[in-house]
Parts: sequence; C-alpha cells; structure tokens
Amino acid sequence: MRDRVLIRHGETSMAGLFCGHSDPPLNDAGRQQIMLAATMLGQRPDVIYASDLKRARQSAELIASHFGLAVHVRPGLREVDFGAWEGLSWTQIEEQFPAEAQAWTERYPEGKIPAGEPYETFRERVRREMRFLLAEAEVQSLVAITHGGFIRTALTELYSLPHAEAHRCSAQYASIVPIPPVRAWGQHEK
Repeated sequence: MRDRVLIRHGETSMAGLFCGHSDPPLNDAGRQQIMLAATMLGQRPDVIYASDLKRARQSAELIASHFGLAVHVRPGLREVDFGAWEGLSWTQIEEQFPAEAQAWTERYPEGKIPAGEPYETFRERVRREMRFLLAEAEVQSLVAITHGGFIRTALTELYSLPHAEAHRCSAQYASIVPIPPVRAWGQHEK
C-alpha cells in the first residue's frame, strides 16, 4: 500500500446519475468492490478518513473492519453539490436544462450548476481537505474514502493532471488513487 491514498466509494443504486449530496447506501456490487479494494491495499493504514455521505462512510466502514480500525468522518471530503441536477442522468440534464448543460460543458469544470455548489467553493474545500490529509500523511499512513469529483478536482487543481487523465484515475467505483508527496502539492499550488 502507498502511504496515502484516496479511494472512490463503491457503487450505489444511483450509478449513472448525478449523485452529489444525495445520500444513497452502497448496493451489493459496491460492497464487493470495496472489499476487493481493501484487500488490494495490502498493509494496514494508520488511519481511515471518510466523507460523511452514506456511500463513502459505508465504504470506509468496510475497509476499517478489514483492518480493525475506526473511521474518522470529514464532511469536507463530500462530493460537489449538483443542486437541481441531483438524481438526473446527463441525457435528462440536457433535456431539462439545455442552456445550462451546454454552458457547463463549454466551461467545464467552471460552469454553473443550477442551485448547485459553485465550483470555486468546491475547489477551495478540496484544497483545504487535501492540506489536512497531506499534513496527516507526514506522520501516519492514511486512506481517505471520498467521491469521484473530489478526486478529479484534487488531481487537476493540485497536481496539474489533465482532466481526461484525472477522470480515468477515478472513473471506476472503488478506484485507489495514490496521493503524491507533499512537496509536489506545494509546487503546483495556485
């Protein structure tokens, strides 16, 4: 195992929909994905952090039980709030919000989501949480269970990874993404 990794939560019944701050539990496939991820970690981490949303918390609890650890909940690890788009597929968003969907894709990731969390707010939250995780990683190995959007934003904003590559790293449920060293984060901080 790497000294510090981000893991995307397992699958839920909302797979394929904009889930954001919606709070569905893991489904059976999601539980299996996370148990496989736990075995792939190898060594026992010192600490496990998780978003407070049910799918991430349940994922963290499965990994924690595998290693005999407790879960430390951090609301800052949440996914972006998709506002009016929560629970919709991209096709439904394009049908119900055509102008907003087009503007969002043209300005991605800076586009505005109706009644959603502004990207700048989300970006700052990701940066704060990553500062915390990287400081913690100086003294202990850790695993943080979070969401696809959080992982992609950390990779693009803090490590200058192209959006397509960041998406590839976190596209699968239960993706394990190593966190680069602290010095790399400091070099790319804006």
